[in-house]
Amino acid sequence: MNQHLSSEQISKWMSGDRTPQEEQHVRACPECSAEVVRLEATLQLFRGSVRRLSEQQRGIAPQTLRQALPARSPTVWRLRWALAVAALLIAVAIPLYKGAKNEQRQREMAKADAALLEQIDAEVSRAVPAPMEPLISLVAWDSTNTRGGVEKR
Repeated sequence: MNQHLSSEQISKWMSGDRTPQEEQHVRACPECSAEVVRLEATLQLFRGSVRRLSEQQRGIAPQTLRQALPARSPTVWRLRWALAVAALLIAVAIPLYKGAKNEQRQREMAKADAALLEQIDAEVSRAVPAPMEPLISLVAWDSTNTRGGVEKR
């Protein structure tokens, strides 16, 4: 390996995910080795600080914690319950409202579809297209006295 390890490779190294080539490079390269040692030392300091803080927190009694928290009055509890009930009602009402709107929209669409189908049925069942209807009154059709579909006069 000719180049130094990238920050991503060093992060993987710290988590234990390393290749044999990276291990060999860290042993041979003083810069990468120093970076790994520096990061390990930083993590050890952090680990020690967290452990000390945890030990200090274990020493605090539950009574001390209760005293540190502000007291809640009955008014605050009533307000919280009222807000919780209001939120629950809203959470239930929204789907019901949307469902009713959706049903109404479907009924309106069904009515529009029915009207369209009736209009199409009327257009299809006509004997003659609408623009030619005035011409029908000019021609009298008699099926018994006709030759070629036109009445003899």
